Amino acid sequence: MNEKEPHYVTLSKRKCKEIGMDPNEIVRPRITLSKLEVQKRQEAYKEILSVVRFFSEKLILTLQETPIFIAISDSEGYLLDLAGDDLIKSTIDRFGIHLGSLFRQEDTGTNVVSLALEHQHPIQLVGKDHYHTFLHEMACYGAPFHYTDEDNLLGSINIMVPVAFHNPLFLPMLTQLVDSIERELLLRKQNRKLNIFNQVLINGARNGIIITNVNGMILEFTDFAKQIFYKPFTSIYELPIIGDYFKGVLTMDEIYDSKEVTFQSALGDPIICLFDAQPIYEGEKIIGAYGQLRDMTDRFFMEEKIKTAEKQVLAGRIAAGIAHEIRNPLTTVRGYLQFLEREVGTDIGQLFSNLLIPEIDRANKIITDFLSIAKPSEKMFERIQIKHFFTNYLWNFLKSEALLHNVNLDFNIPPHTENLFILCNREELLQVFINLFQNSLQAERDIPLAVNICTNLKNEHIQITFSDNGKGIPANIVTNIFEPFFSTKDMGTGLGLSVSLKIIENHNGQMTAKSMENSGTTFIIELPIHKET
Repeated sequence: MNEKEPHYVTLSKRKCKEIGMDPNEIVRPRITLSKLEVQKRQEAYKEILSVVRFFSEKLILTLQETPIFIAISDSEGYLLDLAGDDLIKSTIDRFGIHLGSLFRQEDTGTNVVSLALEHQHPIQLVGKDHYHTFLHEMACYGAPFHYTDEDNLLGSINIMVPVAFHNPLFLPMLTQLVDSIERELLLRKQNRKLNIFNQVLINGARNGIIITNVNGMILEFTDFAKQIFYKPFTSIYELPIIGDYFKGVLTMDEIYDSKEVTFQSALGDPIICLFDAQPIYEGEKIIGAYGQLRDMTDRFFMEEKIKTAEKQVLAGRIAAGIAHEIRNPLTTVRGYLQFLEREVGTDIGQLFSNLLIPEIDRANKIITDFLSIAKPSEKMFERIQIKHFFTNYLWNFLKSEALLHNVNLDFNIPPHTENLFILCNREELLQVFINLFQNSLQAERDIPLAVNICTNLKNEHIQITFSDNGKGIPANIVTNIFEPFFSTKDMGTGLGLSVSLKIIENHNGQMTAKSMENSGTTFIIELPIHKET
């Protein structure tokens, strides 16, 4: 035995002898994975193997005059990749060494795979350093490789050459190869973490980020941006609303900050964003543009609710004054007009009855509606069954109007909701649906009007959906339709939906709307279910 042989070689040979191994026997790995198990491990090691193969192939190319064979193992000692000289490969095939073979000292004797993994440093076995004589004609070199940031053992890379080609520089060369592999693996790992961080940062927030090249071709389009536009685009100039802003950025070095823009989702809901855009420079040269859409929808609606509440507080303060200062004089004027109607000529009398008195009644109705917004309802509530309210009560009021205007009116009250109850004032609730029906009539297009009223159960609430196929409401004004005095109709007072919303709120419910132009409008009303106590 060579006095200068490394201690790990001496120790390994002693163990082989102790367990009764015959040095003249040709030993083979006792455990070999199935083809499917090998494929699973290779898939788990996919990125690691690709890096090791890349550097291994470079080494083989550098030593192309040397018959060299390279084996890569995982951290347990299973061979996951074999490459190199065909003659050596045919030799190890005869020894039963294949992909999936497990190298353990108790099975294969003194070998670089198990020694490198056990001792965690480069190993060299030249000729008679091997315990078994059939390997005395080979020189083997092995080194473990890790994720260096956490000292996590990943596997080993091993070189085999005929002993005549042994070179003392092979081990330092292998050590340098492992160093390159570990640096590349660490870099990829860090890049992977950075990519995950970027994905969380970019896609996790309610921000739509768009990056283009200098020609306006889209390079980055985050998830929230896809939600806003709900179909793919290749050029920034194809994007609605913000395409012109990007054109200004790329052609005139414009910078935009907090431009309010409104989009419409695939479901017709408004999406309100603040838009920023600026050029991307390389030195002094523009190489692209960066745009960001910050979702402000929730904040916008919250501000609108605050504004509405403030308006209602103001309305409440002036309600009493309106009632006293306007309604009483109107009543007096109306009474005198009725009295004078009998004292004047026929033409003047008709003017009183057909124009002046109806206009005074209209003004009185506006005051009444306004007061109903400003003051809480004091009417009596009753417990009423869903099916009874819609099919027996509401239907009786709407069917004549539907027949008169040739409206296809459909009620869809599914069995799981028809026997539920709500606590309501039926006259007020009827007024809500009459208001909605009148709005649908006024929004009719050149196709027959269809109105659908359906109910559903949602979170201990009855959800009532009132939808039509009318003209729809533009996205930029749908958020304003519940404001007092807001109307798109020439003769409208702008109080119908405000009154309806107030009635629903007085019933501890909620009312929202969504609409798409030329597709129709849907109002969603949610009222709490009333259970007997």
